[in-house]
This record gives sequence, C-alpha cells and structure tokens, in this order.
Amino acid sequence: MSRVVETPSGPARVEAIVTPPKRGTTMTRLSVPVRLARIGYALLSSVFVACVLVQVFFAGMGAFGADWAWHLTFAHFLELPPLLMMPLAFVGRLPWGLRLLPLGLVVLIGVQYAIADVTVPTAALHPVNALLIFWASLFIARRAWAAVAGQRKG
Repeated sequence: MSRVVETPSGPARVEAIVTPPKRGTTMTRLSVPVRLARIGYALLSSVFVACVLVQVFFAGMGAFGADWAWHLTFAHFLELPPLLMMPLAFVGRLPWGLRLLPLGLVVLIGVQYAIADVTVPTAALHPVNALLIFWASLFIARRAWAAVAGQRKG
C-alpha cells in the first residue's frame, strides 16, 4: 500500500506504508526446499499415525482368531517413516525437538520387537508401549503441522 505526500518545496512523492505482520506470522520467508521438507515431514508423521492405527487393527484381528501374519508383516512398514523423517527435519530446519523425536519412535519400535516374544509379565508391556508409540506419533504430527503453518507451538 502507498500514499502520496505533498511537499512544500517540490513535487509530490509516494511513500510506502508498511504495516507490521499479524501475530503468529514470521518475517522471513522460508526457501522452497525448506518448506517442502517441512510438508514432507508432516505428511510422513501423519502417515505414521495412520499406520499405527492399522497395526492395532491387525493386532485386534489376531487376538480374535485371525492370522497374526498381517500384524507381524505390517510391523516392518512402521520402521520406515521415522527414519525418513529425521533427514527431512534437518533439511526443513525444524526445532530440535522435532529433529530428535523420530529417533525416540525408532527406539520405541525397537522396544516393541524386544518385548514381543518374552515371558508373560514383560510381554504385557507390548500393548502399553504401543500406546506410547501412538501418543508420541500424535504429538509429533501435531507439532509438525504447526511448523508447516508457521506457528511456534503445536
């Protein structure tokens, strides 16, 4: 926006009117690779949440008499999204929390493998750990989409 200013000593000049940014917006524009990495990270985090829900569905099928093969096979697909999210977090210049949280998911997935085939008291932690994975993945997805939207907190 601009306005015309009359000056007493000469011709009119045009001045730009600069308005401050709205609350919650940033002054700097992110580059295209950074924005694409952030969107990719957010999409992968959402895909991971959906995959966890599918995995729980397959576990329910196995618990009620269906073949456990779906649950056992699909578990390997859960390993990939957090591994892909880590480099995207660095390219997307995301906060350190979002850079390290996918590593936490990888650790929790490793714990799932470790406690899947142990004796009964410890094996009971398998669904508890699955809840932790689900909660952490929701937390990450929420924060990731907030970063895409340019908000400070998710």
